[in-house]
Amino acid sequence: MNLNNKQNSDNQFLTFYVAGELYALSVIYIKEIIEYSIVTKVPLMQKCISGITNIRGSVIPIIDLGLRMNVSDTQTMNKRTSIIVIEKEDEIQNFFVGLVVDEVNEVYDIFNKEQEDTPVFGSKIRKDFIEHIGKAKGKFIPILNPSAIINLDELSQMYTTKAI
Repeated sequence: MNLNNKQNSDNQFLTFYVAGELYALSVIYIKEIIEYSIVTKVPLMQKCISGITNIRGSVIPIIDLGLRMNVSDTQTMNKRTSIIVIEKEDEIQNFFVGLVVDEVNEVYDIFNKEQEDTPVFGSKIRKDFIEHIGKAKGKFIPILNPSAIINLDELSQMYTTKAI
């Protein structure tokens, strides 16, 4: 599913489930949604980085969103598991990253007046991972901040465990 052709996409948000909770991401960042496929593990990477995969000749890193946000302890796959491919910009270039989610839900229009600041307490995930709280169809939905989730400085650190 390609979402880039939507008009007036500033107010459109793709919703999806991670560890039983509903989250949203602006369609502006989303390149496409694909079925979960073969992911090749890369040694010594952080636990949240599932590995890499090949999408039409481009190798992209795959991040398990549940592990990254620390709302899940293990990676679980089912027939609805999907990869949301987002485009990330940095100082040098644009690149793509895949986010593993449990299930893609639907696209909602969430206008600015329906968005609130992130509460300072009560969330299971890091405050910087949530850009706003949106309201759609009577539900409050955390709108994720892709810049915080795809923080290259954090993600590029080698995974190490220390014995206590």
